[in-house]
Amino acid sequence: MVFWSLADSRVGPERPVPEPIVPAPERGQEPALRRGAGRHELWSVRLLVALSTVLFGVFVWLAVQAVLDYGWTMLPFALMIGGLFYCALAYQVIRLGAAVRRARPATATIPPEALMGKTAPSVTVLIPSYQESRRVLIETVLSAALATYRNKQIVVLVDDPPNRPGPLAESLGAIADVRAWIAEGEAIRRAALEGPATALRYAEAHDRLADWLREIAVRLKAEADPSFAHVDRFVTDRIVLALAARHEAEAQKLRSTPGVDLAVARDRLEATAAGEIVSFQRKRFGNLSHAANKAMNLNAYLGLMGRDWRSVADENGLRLEPVAAGQGVADLSVPMPDYVLTLDADSVIVSDYILTLVGILEASPKAAVAQTPYLTFPHGLTPVERIAGATTDIQYLIHQGSSHYGAAYWVGANAIIRRRALEDIRSTRQENGHEVVVFVQDKTVIEDTGSTIDLQDKGWHVHNHFEPLAYSATPADFGALAIQRKRWANGGLILFFDLLRSQWRQGGFWRKLPQLFVRSHYLLSPLIGNVGILVLMLMSAQKAHPMFWAPLFMTPYFLLYMADLRRMGYHWRDLFGVCALNLMLLPVNLAGILASVWQMAGGRRRKFLRTPKLASRTVVPPYAFVFNLGILALMVAYVVMGLQADQPYGVVIPLINIVLYSYGLWRFVGLGAGFADLGSCLAQETGRAVQGLWRPLRSATALPVFATACPVPTADFSIAAQQSPLCRAAVPQVSEEDR
Repeated sequence: MVFWSLADSRVGPERPVPEPIVPAPERGQEPALRRGAGRHELWSVRLLVALSTVLFGVFVWLAVQAVLDYGWTMLPFALMIGGLFYCALAYQVIRLGAAVRRARPATATIPPEALMGKTAPSVTVLIPSYQESRRVLIETVLSAALATYRNKQIVVLVDDPPNRPGPLAESLGAIADVRAWIAEGEAIRRAALEGPATALRYAEAHDRLADWLREIAVRLKAEADPSFAHVDRFVTDRIVLALAARHEAEAQKLRSTPGVDLAVARDRLEATAAGEIVSFQRKRFGNLSHAANKAMNLNAYLGLMGRDWRSVADENGLRLEPVAAGQGVADLSVPMPDYVLTLDADSVIVSDYILTLVGILEASPKAAVAQTPYLTFPHGLTPVERIAGATTDIQYLIHQGSSHYGAAYWVGANAIIRRRALEDIRSTRQENGHEVVVFVQDKTVIEDTGSTIDLQDKGWHVHNHFEPLAYSATPADFGALAIQRKRWANGGLILFFDLLRSQWRQGGFWRKLPQLFVRSHYLLSPLIGNVGILVLMLMSAQKAHPMFWAPLFMTPYFLLYMADLRRMGYHWRDLFGVCALNLMLLPVNLAGILASVWQMAGGRRRKFLRTPKLASRTVVPPYAFVFNLGILALMVAYVVMGLQADQPYGVVIPLINIVLYSYGLWRFVGLGAGFADLGSCLAQETGRAVQGLWRPLRSATALPVFATACPVPTADFSIAAQQSPLCRAAVPQVSEEDR
């Protein structure tokens, strides 16, 4: 979930808001993701996979020869390259699965018309929200409310701290405004349905609904923020105005088509602007989980479903108690739906989302989750957002390919989950003296991945719908991206052993090796890829040997990746930016991996950190900036040593790394921003150290004297002051536990 607050003291001292950078090479076309047109893609991917398999065999022979000729000192190098080969080959194999799925007919589904009647399965949309900005919450809730479906309810799980009335009031106000907007559409729908059923009457209702949606678009433009202009424009054009155009087309169809089925037309109107919008705050009640993560926010409400509840006050505050039939009036009635749609508060869905995915689940009784892995909002305004968005969009193809092998993972940003499947993985635990129900595990910070393994244990599977129906935000600056990617890298190593146990318990371990191969790549690629790249860079100063050219054997992988960039609407040359950004994120990913190792060794699970989404930039993590500067300096030293030793071939890899690191530090991180944040970190830590040393003797005048030497505001050096430590700003920025 992304934190979109525009005013935050941790952005840095008196730092001006940068002007949005509009990149020259825009994403100029829509992703080529339609079914039935992928025969050329299928054969080209098959060819690349076959070529990579042959090259892998050559690499193994080369590695054996290197160990025999140069001794066991070459073994670590061979293992590192072998690990990178595994990641590259796994990518191609998974992409082959996506190409096969694209070339085949779509999955069987229930026709939309069958899901618009009174007997359609019920859906509860859960939107976990933590201090989201007004415009973000409006856009997300509005997209869910405009989704065409009759039997739905929208519940915004507001997790804002009760002791901060400002953000809480803003969240509740945004929800109330959307509720009022949707009520206008409901009034148009009810007026049409209460009168005589005629095609002309229904056509006029669709015209009025189109006009109403255009008015909604005007209101959205009033809520827009220039820093997120591309997101606001997308929601207005692709969610609201596109639906208005569909209503106009439906009105024209009703007027021009003789013998219209009025029952179908009525059901279509019934499914428009339908469903109530409510909010729920778990932190009001002491007997619900207050664990600071998205999983337990969802679990708190999921555990209430299907019962009536009474709010009871005691000396410890409020608590919820179940109300049995005939034992009084309930304060809260929570229906038990057939399906639950989880939607992050920085994501939006198109109008056909619920109809399409519920139809798939109704036709696939063993599917627990149906989802469409999100694409990033197009036309990002900064280099970081555009290139990071490209890597996210590439992951869309990976998720699609994993479905071909029955190895898809639930992606928590948006998905529809069968309630009966959630009951199969239900468990309980004690928290603060109360029993709390757990459906979505919070063992790691990647709760959706862990829950996928739980569902697999019970015989369920995850389905990825091929056409994109959901879109989500991508961090616009390196500091925010670092927080997101560190969280993504944390947890896969822990869950890998859970996956092995799950595969073994199910039986047929060897028969399911292809599935294990794909699932393992998803969990282990951060470890294997990042450690492999780091070790190879550190070893690149050794004497040149034929095996140093082995990475060239991964050329088919890079060719396919460039083709995928083109397929997703980017340029093939964006591969250079992707490589540079991945090197900038190397210390971030390693930090996430180390957090997993720490937890496995018995340490505490890391806090769930929301990804900041600020109008001004987020602080660059000093550890990442120093690490990247250090690697750049090391590569320069390797080049100098290689030239002095008259080994020109030995400096090729360090030279490539110098180019990539220099570009990444300039383009994505920003040398000025990095040094400014590093200086602020050092200044504040020095101030904290002085405060600790002189606390017994400090006077009213001592601190202002020291403050003149610090490049940060020092009105108050206390830990609880507004200026939280900048050197840790990338860690506790949006952790609810640090509030």
